[in-house]
Parts: sequence; structure tokens; C-alpha cells
Amino acid sequence: MKRIIVLGLVILLNPVVWPVLVAMPQDEAVFLRDTENGLIIVQEKGLSNTDDSRMFCDASVIWSAYLTDAIFRTTAYTLDNYVFAGTYLNPPKEAELFALTGGGIPDWIFAGTEFYTDAGDGIFTLAAVDKDALGINVSKWSDPGNSTPDWTTSFLTYAVNSYGPIAAADDGSTIAVIAAPSGTDAHLLLFDTDSMLVDYVASGLGFPRYVKINADGRYTAFIALSTIIVFDRDLLSVRAQISMGFTNSAMDISGDGNLLAYGWPTLRVMEWNGASYQELWNWSPGGHYVGRIAISTDGSTIVSCWYTSSHNTIKVVVHNVGSSTPLWIYDYPMSSGVYQESASDMDITDDGKYFVICSWGDAGNINPEVNIFQRDTIPHIFYSVDMPGSMFSADISSDGNYVTACGKHIHANVSGRGGDIVMIGTDIVGISENDLVDLHSNLVLLSAYPNPFTKSIIINFSKAQNAESIELKIYDISGKMVKSFGRSTTHNAMQPTQISWDGKDDQNRQLPTGVYFVKLQTDEYVETDELILIR
Repeated sequence: MKRIIVLGLVILLNPVVWPVLVAMPQDEAVFLRDTENGLIIVQEKGLSNTDDSRMFCDASVIWSAYLTDAIFRTTAYTLDNYVFAGTYLNPPKEAELFALTGGGIPDWIFAGTEFYTDAGDGIFTLAAVDKDALGINVSKWSDPGNSTPDWTTSFLTYAVNSYGPIAAADDGSTIAVIAAPSGTDAHLLLFDTDSMLVDYVASGLGFPRYVKINADGRYTAFIALSTIIVFDRDLLSVRAQISMGFTNSAMDISGDGNLLAYGWPTLRVMEWNGASYQELWNWSPGGHYVGRIAISTDGSTIVSCWYTSSHNTIKVVVHNVGSSTPLWIYDYPMSSGVYQESASDMDITDDGKYFVICSWGDAGNINPEVNIFQRDTIPHIFYSVDMPGSMFSADISSDGNYVTACGKHIHANVSGRGGDIVMIGTDIVGISENDLVDLHSNLVLLSAYPNPFTKSIIINFSKAQNAESIELKIYDISGKMVKSFGRSTTHNAMQPTQISWDGKDDQNRQLPTGVYFVKLQTDEYVETDELILIR
């Protein structure tokens, strides 16, 4: 991890997932922590940055909510900064509408049994499917001040599964649900703003698995066991049918419906040529499997999340649609323990510049469960929230200003109850060129090798001409300073300096295996780097 803070601006130079240990106001963000007294919010170091498009981020948790018994299953952001979420398993079993200024207390609730929810991005439209003992009930709302649905349609004996059974178009025009009576083939239940349009049966193709819908609601893509079906709402007919050759739920469709991406051992990107979807390209890292895929509304960007059979890491891959060569690849640090680390959901902004990934987390609590990434420049996470358990659902606003995520209060592989939901404000706003400084005359370039290390590590840095003094310190993962190399003063421009650290503290005691941070500070800026010590 490496970043530089210059006159209040933060330049992130390498991928990060660890909280930065720099005590400056612009570094602070709000995180959730699980304590003996329950879930609390604490002030810690954030991961803000700027990029080449001159964007500044100062993300923070706006509110959080904790349920002692029920689990949050889905959450969705909609117009006017509302969040629509669904719970299940234990009371309160309900759909809940949260406002930005509500402090995590629902504006209203709608009681039921087991909810899956979604919402339109560009218009206030809420959609939910509730699974009870008799079947399923599909409901739609268009008034944030009224908990009574515009309509509810029931389907006796139908059931939905947990792979993503509901989707609402961005413009609120169309709602799609995939369901089926027990032991039968997938049904696509398609609704417009007022009523049901069609109950289409994917005869002979198998059970319902996953559904996505394009921005204006015309094209719905869903999976029946191992087949993708693209359904045309206007013609009430199938546009395309694609055999995947495997059963998986990694699939998405672009805003105009003309791009389709799916995969398992290989990511495949398809484009509509006027008569059928034809493969543009495919890509595979080898030894990994696609778990989740997101295509930006404008069709410019594809992000895929990959897992291994041991479920101990997540590989994030970003592509421009026009090339099979990734823009960049980011690997989560390898987790430890028996719990599975898996990307459970992801969402991307309309222009593909920002995306959020939520995951189950790991036994060693190495990786935060909510990571917000930036596409441009170099691979990195620009903000993280470390939740106490596993996150099942995440959504980012079309412009990237807000993120919501929800899930289980403890890890998904552990029996137990309780749920968490969080609302994050990324505060992505433009800054002018006049706000930027001449970075080339101020940068201190910090590097360390070998990293990880066992016996010693060489810390290199080159000091720019305006940096009259430098202080070098090393911190452990808790933020405690363990080693100080003191402060030096010089007026030489771009003077190269090299320091060797043997993994011992100021008392000459050997430090244990773990992650440490070197902080290099001058009067004007701070740079940090992550060091990994292995005994």
C-alpha cells in the first residue's frame, strides 16, 4: 500500500486494502466495529484518493442499522437517496425503506416472511418478492411516503431461490422475477408499472437461478439452470437463448441490452449483431472461477470477481469492453482459517468509473467486507468498511456518490443470527486544476524490498527538493508505533536514501509475523507503504 498526501490531496500509488495509519483529518473515515455492547461506529483512517480525472473522495458511513435476530438479505439504492432492504429468517421479517437522513431507522416497513428487494436508479420505484408458506408475493411501490404497495400479485406454490430472483429497470418501467413451482422449469414473471405482462416458462431448461434487466427494461436476461435466456418485453418473445455448458450465476447485461457477459472458468463477452449474440472475446486467469460480473450501463466497462476452489481469496479483473486484455487485476490478500472468502455481490456506476464489491470475509478478518474501487489510473480500493460479519448485497448509485451494503452480523459459514446494513457517502465531487500542486517538485517516492520479508527489508526513498526534513516510523496493524528512525534534514534535491529494517522494535525485540506500515512524513506531505513480515 502506498499513498501521498500533498496539501490536503491524496494520491494513491498502489493497491490497498489495509487502513492507512496516518493521523491527518483528511484520512479519517467512519467504520463499523463489533463490541461487547453491539455494533458501534468509530472514527478511523479512511482510504480517500484523487485520480487523473481530478476527483476527490472523502467517504464516510452515514448511518448503520443492526438487527439482533433477522438477517438482511438484499439492499438497493434509489432516487432521492433512499435505500430499500429486505430481511428474512427471524423477526422482524419485512421490507424496510431508509432515508439518507434517517439515522438507520426505517421510514416505513412492510411485513412479510422472506424478502428479496430491488429498486430503480433513475426513478423512485421499489420492487420486492416475498416468499411465504403458500408461495410468493410480488409488490411494487412508487411513493416514499406510503408503505402500502401500488399493487401486489401472488403466485401460489411458486418459490424463489437465493441466487438473485428480482430485478428492477433503472427507469422503473419494468420488474422481473424468476421463480417456479417446486420441481418445475424456470418462470419469468414480467411486470410493467401497473400490472403483470407475462408468465413465460423456460420449458425443459431447468430451475430458475439469476436475473438481470437492462436500463429501460426492454431486455431481461435470466438463467434457467445452465442456459441464459434474453427476453424482449416489447415483443413478449425470446430474443436469444445461450447454453453456458455449466450452472452458475455470474452474468450481466448492458444498459442497452446489446452486451452480455457470463462465465465460470472463462469470462465470455457477447455482443448483439442484429440477429444473435456473438462472442467478442473471452478471458481466463486459470485456476479461478467467475463468481460475479458487472457491466456499466454505458457498456464501457466489465468487472469480474473470481474465486478459487479453496475460497481463500478474490481476484478482481477490470476490462474495457473492446479488449480482452485486462485494464488491471487486483488480488485480495490471501485469507486464513476455515471460513470461505467469496464475493457475494457487486455493482458499478453508469460510466464504469467506480464499483463496489461486498464479500463474506474471512476467518482471520484480513479483508474488509465492503470495498469501493476506482477503475481509472491504477488498480486500487479507495474506501473500505470492515463489517463484523458477511455482506450479501451491495448497490452503488448511478453517479457513485452513495453505496449501501447489507448482510449477516456474523460470518455466513457460522450458525447464528443478526443482520447489518450500512449507508456510505463517497462524496465524489470535482476539484479544479488550481487546487492541485506541482506534484513533481514535492513527491517522496517510497518503496521496500523484499516484501514480504523474513529477516530484513530495505526501505528506499528519494526526497524532492522542497522536502527539507523527513521522519520515518513503522507501525503495527493496531496503529501502535513500533520503530522510529528519527528525523533528518537536508537541502539536496531528489537525494536517494536507503534504510534497512530487521523486523525489530525500538527495544530491539523481534516483532511477530504480521502486517506493518512504514510512514514517511515531511512538513507538507505523508507517504505510507505496507510491509509484510513473515517469521
